[in-house]
Amino acid sequence: MRRFQLIGCVAAVVSLVACERTVTTVEETVQPSNCFTCHSDQNTALVAAEQQYSFSVHASGLHVTEPNDPCSGCHTSEGFISRIETGIIPTGLQNPTAINCFTCHAPHTNGNLSRRLEDPYPLANAVTFDHGGGNMCTACHQSRRNVNTYVITPSGRVNMNFRFGPHHGPQTDILTGTNGYEYPGYTYEQTNHKLATEDGCLDCHMKVTENLRVGGHSFNMAYDDGTEELVNTGACSACHGNMSSFDYQGVQTEIDTLVANLRSALVTAGLVSASTGLPRTTSTSSDSAGAVWNYMMAIEDRSRGVHNRKYMRGLLTSGLQYIQGTLPASSSVATRREGGGEGSR
Repeated sequence: MRRFQLIGCVAAVVSLVACERTVTTVEETVQPSNCFTCHSDQNTALVAAEQQYSFSVHASGLHVTEPNDPCSGCHTSEGFISRIETGIIPTGLQNPTAINCFTCHAPHTNGNLSRRLEDPYPLANAVTFDHGGGNMCTACHQSRRNVNTYVITPSGRVNMNFRFGPHHGPQTDILTGTNGYEYPGYTYEQTNHKLATEDGCLDCHMKVTENLRVGGHSFNMAYDDGTEELVNTGACSACHGNMSSFDYQGVQTEIDTLVANLRSALVTAGLVSASTGLPRTTSTSSDSAGAVWNYMMAIEDRSRGVHNRKYMRGLLTSGLQYIQGTLPASSSVATRREGGGEGSR
């Protein structure tokens, strides 16, 4: 109060004597009160996070190859921040930066290390994923295409090319057990992972280890430096006990086999290239394209079944059976329930 009284007195005196000098004051910001609120030589957690992050794919900058709309909304820091805070994906970004600390956190604005996105984020088929800290990951790590409109078309025909399928990284769809191409009459089961984790992705991918290259802010479940491969199986031990690999009870062996079998059938059917393993440029039925969609979901998920073994098994098996003509109780895609997705079996 005294400071403001003093300023008032000075201003009055200045006005009386017609002095041209002005008196100004600088107010201190409330949060953070000073730099050492976040930075100190005692806070090694921030140093560790920075060092872990240096081993992440995000930090590599390899994904900053699509700086234009709509790709910049996930492939650049500036685009991501704009998309989740304003709903606008910028175009023509100059000197875009890779995903970094300030992409997910705004400590100098918020005065803390809270995440920019806390609310549940909807998937392309309108199913909502709500797993606390993992909600941040969902904004990008999803198929970003709705199988019910992308594969199921009014004409019942789909034009495919090598870009056909879910966008890279449909991990949230798989973990949630939704947005696969589900054939009528087939029962799709679920693994309990989505219910066993409070913060979804973060509970496993950020499980801190004694090595900077896996877990923590590296987000890596495995890291191969050319001499050895590190695996963060400790993230699984709370539920599954000690493990030496992620092939728990043969989950990855099973899914790898199903992927290989479906790929072979799709190649024979002329729907997938034998050389690249990607969809061929062709026109086919929604049911046939659905088998390709499920195959690409498994490829792009990259967990080889760990995220949701039962759902992945169902998608691959039903797709394989359809292509082979052995799908039980198979019916026309026209009978599919409107909306599809989770709960529409």
